[in-house]
Amino acid sequence: MSGNPDDKPSSLAESIESFKIVAEQGLADAANAADALLKQTASQLVAGGSVVVGTVQEAADVTLQYAEEGKVYVDHGLAELKAVEDVVVSHLKQGIYLIQSNPDVSYPLLATGSILALPVTRRLLYRATIGRFRNPDNVLSTSEGKVEALRVKMSDFETEAKKLQERMVAAEEEYVRGKAKLKATRQELQRLAAVVGKSERTAAGVLEDLRTLKKVDKAVQLRAEAASQVSALKTQRTALQQYIYRIASKDV
Repeated sequence: MSGNPDDKPSSLAESIESFKIVAEQGLADAANAADALLKQTASQLVAGGSVVVGTVQEAADVTLQYAEEGKVYVDHGLAELKAVEDVVVSHLKQGIYLIQSNPDVSYPLLATGSILALPVTRRLLYRATIGRFRNPDNVLSTSEGKVEALRVKMSDFETEAKKLQERMVAAEEEYVRGKAKLKATRQELQRLAAVVGKSERTAAGVLEDLRTLKKVDKAVQLRAEAASQVSALKTQRTALQQYIYRIASKDV
């Protein structure tokens, strides 16, 4: 069997064209399916967002309701507190007025109350009244325990007091030595301040003498140097006086 050679290219072209049509149809179907899926997803998201918004709005309404109820309770509590405060202030005012109106009664009562508020007075009253009805065995047992505890504490107190005494003696010796050193230093500072003051006066005298020589070139240079010396000596003397005052402020 022999066919026409021109039929093969025609069949190949038809196959390619058929494959192209099928591919385009598949792509179109896939695009339509994706578009439908996107629309469905978007609708679900919108519905979910509506549910979330509704839930949030409902929660906000409930919170606002509880806040309003809480405000009512707070206002009621403040009103009750204000009423109690007014009652207390009223009673205090009445008590003060009663004290002022009856000094013969109020002053002795105040004095008695003050005496009873003292720990010593309360202890004496307790021993003279309720303390008489205590069991002697219990009193003896309690006292024995307290005495034993005090014995241990007294030993610790003695050891601690001895250490503090030694520390005090060492500090006193150091204080005496330091005070003696400060006193000697103050005397040296006073001596040095006197010497510096004397030198300052000497430099000031030289400066006054040089000021009379106005037309001598060398006198100008010496006058500047003398003025610098006067300023430096004055600064040094001021610093020494501050040191002396610092030591004197410590009663040395």
